[in-house]
Amino acid sequence: MNEQLKFSWGHIIAFLALIIISYITFVGVTYKTDGDFTKAAIAMVAIDFVLFVFFLGAQMMKATKRKFAKRIWIERIFVFGSPVVFLLCLIPYFHFGTVQSKDEEIVKHFTNAISASKQMFADYDNYSMERISNYDHMLSRVISNKSIHPDKFASCGFSYGKEEIQKGNMVKALRLQLTSENYDSLKTEATKWIESSSKGATTWNVFLLGNTKEIKTAIHDWNAQLREFSAHKMNNEEFSGYNVVKPFEEVSGSLNSVDRGLDGLTAMFTKSSFPPFGSIFGSIVLYFALLFPYFLQDRHTKSQFRLVGMEKGASRTSSMTFDRPTKKSLKQKQDIKIELYEDEKSSTPQFSSQDEDDDYASFTM
Repeated sequence: MNEQLKFSWGHIIAFLALIIISYITFVGVTYKTDGDFTKAAIAMVAIDFVLFVFFLGAQMMKATKRKFAKRIWIERIFVFGSPVVFLLCLIPYFHFGTVQSKDEEIVKHFTNAISASKQMFADYDNYSMERISNYDHMLSRVISNKSIHPDKFASCGFSYGKEEIQKGNMVKALRLQLTSENYDSLKTEATKWIESSSKGATTWNVFLLGNTKEIKTAIHDWNAQLREFSAHKMNNEEFSGYNVVKPFEEVSGSLNSVDRGLDGLTAMFTKSSFPPFGSIFGSIVLYFALLFPYFLQDRHTKSQFRLVGMEKGASRTSSMTFDRPTKKSLKQKQDIKIELYEDEKSSTPQFSSQDEDDDYASFTM
C-alpha cells in the first residue's frame, strides 16, 4: 500500500507482450518495405517507446503520492488514449498477420522461384553438352572432308596422321573450359543453398523470405558466372560456318522465371488487406497484457480521485495533494504533547507522608 511504483508479475507479462510486439513489428515492417531492415528497426524502437510511455506512464501516474488533481488527468489521457495509440502502433502487426495467413501460398511461390534458379544449372549442363557435341561433330566433318578440302583441314589445326589425337585434345579443352572446377564448386554451393532454403522457408523467417532483393542479386551473380564460363570459345569452334555458338543467356529462360517469381513474391508481401481474426484476437490479449501493471498498482490512500470521478463522499479540495508536514506544524504538535504531559502529571494522585511511613514500616518488619 502507498508504494510509489509497484513491481509485480504483471510487469513480466507486459514485457513479454512488448517483446512479441517488437518482433512482429520488425517482421511486418520488413515485409511492407520489401526487405528494408533499417526502417524495420527504427519503427520497432519507436513503437516500443510509445507503448512504454503510455502503458507504464499510466501506472506511474496512478502510483503518485502527490499532485493528485493534476496527475489524474495525465493518467486518464494515458488510459483512455491507449486503445487508439495501441491500434496505430499495431499496423505492422496486422500487416504481418495478413502475410502469415497466406503462409502456405507464399512458401510455395518462394520454393518455385528458387527451384527455377536450380533449373538454371541444369540448363547450363545441357548447354555445355550440346556445345561439346556440336564441336565434336564439326571436327569430325572437317576430318572426313580432308581429301576434298585439305586447306580447311589444315586451317582447322589438323595434321595428317595425328588428326584423331588432335581432335580428342580439342574436345577435351572445350570441356574443361565449360565445366571447370570453378563451375563444379559454384554448382555445389548454389544447389546446397537452394535445397536448404526451400526446406526452411516460412513467413516467420523474415531474413529469408523478406530478403528477396538479396536473393535475386545472388541468383543474378550465379547467372553472370555461368555466362562468363560459356563465353570461352575454342579458336576453331565456329570454323568456316560449320558450327554456330549461341550465348548461354539466349538458350536459358530460367533467370526470367526467377525474376517473375520473386517479383510476384514481393507483391504478395507488400499488399495490405484486412487482418485475419487470429491477429485481432491476439492484439486484444496483448493490449490487456500491457495493462496488467496498471491494474495491479494500488492508488495512494490520500488520493480520493478515481479513473472516472472521485471516491463517494469525497470533496475535491481534500484530495488535491499530500502535503509534507512543515516545521511550524511540527512545533505545534510538540507544544500540544508537552501540554498533555503536564496535565497528566498534575492529575497524578498524591499520597500522604503517613501512608509512606506505614509502607516503609511494613517493609522493615
